[in-house]
Amino acid sequence: MSDRETDDIRSTRELTREELHTTFEYQVSRIQEIDAKAVEILKANLLLIGILVTAGSVLVQTEFEAAVFLNVFTVTGGLLLFVSTGLAGVTYTASNLRGGLDAAAVEQALTTDSDEAFEERLLRSYGRWIEYNAQVTAVNDMLASATVLLVIVSFAYVVAGIAVGGAALGTVATVGLFIAFTIPVVWLVRLAYHMDHLGGAFQDADDDSFSGVRISKGATRGDGLASLKRILFGSPPDSGSDDESGR
Repeated sequence: MSDRETDDIRSTRELTREELHTTFEYQVSRIQEIDAKAVEILKANLLLIGILVTAGSVLVQTEFEAAVFLNVFTVTGGLLLFVSTGLAGVTYTASNLRGGLDAAAVEQALTTDSDEAFEERLLRSYGRWIEYNAQVTAVNDMLASATVLLVIVSFAYVVAGIAVGGAALGTVATVGLFIAFTIPVVWLVRLAYHMDHLGGAFQDADDDSFSGVRISKGATRGDGLASLKRILFGSPPDSGSDDESGR
């Protein structure tokens, strides 16, 4: 092999490693961003729940007829708020990225006779880490999106419940309005949940380009749901070889 060919190989590997490292670092920062948002939502929800509980206990001791505002709308809004709080906690605890060299890998790097062989293995490891972390990001982003949407919808139901309570509608009318209100809300939530993932043939790789990794969302909603199912049923996302350490 000529010196020029050797230099070309080295340049390609350095460029590949730089791109892999950049992608990996972005994945780490993206997960940290999602975790930070989940914590903020969790704090806000807990504060709001505390305020509502305190206000409710005070109103019970007064002559104010608070029961008139207790209807299917406000109950649904309260339940959704509790669910969003739980999801915010799960989102924060679900982060488990993979990457970095463990002690065995460092020892191998110090004792290997071939730098090229170790470099090739490191590049392949980066690829596996990125694929695994993309699945983790997809799950976290899915949970975070659901949390935000549930918070918004819960407030919408509470506001609607207050309006219905103020109008002093009957049970039948309230249930009818609840159904009429829920149908478009479900449609809008489903639209908002899926609208951040564009599909199409233009995203596929061809002979002149690489398909790339969904570094912001990790994967499609379908792939994220599949990864979540594997986690829930005791089979974690495929992390590739077990000789690379987790982060």
